[in-house]
Order: sequence, then C-alpha cells, then structure tokens
Amino acid sequence: MMMKRLAVFAAALAGLSGAFAGVAEAQSCEPKIGRPPLVRKGVMIAAINPTVAPIQYIDDDGNIIGLDVDLGNAIAERLCLKMQFQSTQFATMIPILKEGRIDLINSFMFYTPERASQVLMVPYGASSYAIIASKKNTDNITGLDYFSGKPFATELGTVDYQDAKAASEALVKAGKAPIDLRTFSTYADVLQALSAGQVAGAIIGVEQAVYYHKKGANFFRVAVSGLEPHAEALAFKDPALAEAVIKVMNEMKADGSFDKIFEPYGHCVLPGPYKVMSGPLPPITCPSRKD
Repeated sequence: MMMKRLAVFAAALAGLSGAFAGVAEAQSCEPKIGRPPLVRKGVMIAAINPTVAPIQYIDDDGNIIGLDVDLGNAIAERLCLKMQFQSTQFATMIPILKEGRIDLINSFMFYTPERASQVLMVPYGASSYAIIASKKNTDNITGLDYFSGKPFATELGTVDYQDAKAASEALVKAGKAPIDLRTFSTYADVLQALSAGQVAGAIIGVEQAVYYHKKGANFFRVAVSGLEPHAEALAFKDPALAEAVIKVMNEMKADGSFDKIFEPYGHCVLPGPYKVMSGPLPPITCPSRKD
C-alpha cells in the first residue's frame, strides 16, 4: 500500500514538473520585436482580404485560412509574436498601414512600383494563370491560339480576360478566327461552364486549379500553367519591422520551411534572398505544371 502511494506521489511530482517545464519553455520565447514599432505589444496585426480561395478565405466555421495565413503564422511564430489577421477592404489597406493602424499587409497584394513608392514592399511569390480544358480533350494545347474559333471562358474584369482578348485580337490580325470569349462572375462559374461543355477551355489561377482539383473537380486538366506571373509582396510602414520579417523569411528559405508552406497550394515562390524592393522588378518565371 505504501509503495502504491509513493508511486502515485512520484507520478504527481513528474506531472507537476512537466507543467512547470512547459510554462518555462513558453516564457523563454521572448518577442523579438516590441512596441513600437508594433501597434500592440506581442502581436503582429496584418490586413487581409479573405475572398480568394485557397490563398485567403473564410472556412465554414468562420475562420480565416489559406496560404497567406499559413505564411503569416509561421513568420510570427519565429518572432515569438501572436499573429492577428484583420479583414480589410483592399482599397483601404495601404492608407491604414501608412496611418500606423496595422503592422503589415499580408493579402495577396501584387507588387507595383507605384505601391512600392508609398510603402515598403517585400516580394516573395507570384500568381500565375493556367489554361485548362476538359479531360476528354487530349489535344496538345500549348497556348491560347488553340482556341481560335472556339468558345473560351474567363472571369469578368480580370487580367485573364485582357490576356485572352489580346490573344484573340492577334489571331484576327493574322487572318484567323477570333476566340469566342465568354465571361463569368467567378472561377466557380467558369468551371461550371467548362463542366457543362459550354466552353472548350478557360483561364483560372494556378492555385485555384489545384484547389478545385483537391475538392474533387476532376473533369478538367491543366494544359498550360505558369503564364503571366505577377509578383506578390508583403507591405510594411516601419523599416525595423520589415527587416525583422525579412530576416525570418530568409532563414525559412535557407532551411526549406518557406517553400514547404507553398507546396500544397501549387503556388510560385520567388527565389530570394528577400528584401525591400522599389522600381520595376526583374522578369519572373514560374514553373509550368500539367496533369
């Protein structure tokens, strides 16, 4: 009986010791940057517009999830900070960053020299589009020229549409039939048109192609991808915070954890080293993927 009590007491001591060890471990991670420049001590607040699955969107439980969230959380963890995402209209992001109401923009924001003249921009990845077709179509599709005289879908008011329109106009100048362009409100509508056989092909983002494949939309194949890449960047107001995040990004790049975040999303990653950029960027190349 005495031995049993001693055993229970020893187990309790071990559990208590483990609990204290856990507290000590948590307390040993001191924030690597304070307030200021942070808006709030121990927290890094990022503006995000969660409307683009799978990069940044709201799940069925109301949580903001996606690639940008994964990236922000990983950076914050290495800085021993809590990450807080603030849902924000895209047009107001740069103004509230300049006002000091948030710490950074982590929201699939395309890099432009004009934006880089207002805030500190750190390019890290690139969004590119894919040409997709029905899996039943086994032709060797190498570009938009294939769709001369064929119905083709794009999302309304996008760069995708402008590129397809330019390709169609070039075909006409070459004496060929134009592409029969049809526009839809969302990528989901574009895919529905392709599934129904209303169009012969479509343009969607590479990340969206991967996302919808994972959700079971197996009626289409990626014929060409990595087209027209547009650099994305994190944006900052404060140089010290920007440099702290850049240091973490380059460490993650070196140990492989940076690229691992992007892999499940089929997203193009810039090679690094990462730094604040201004003016025009060098040409960007994203790998092509087919299925």
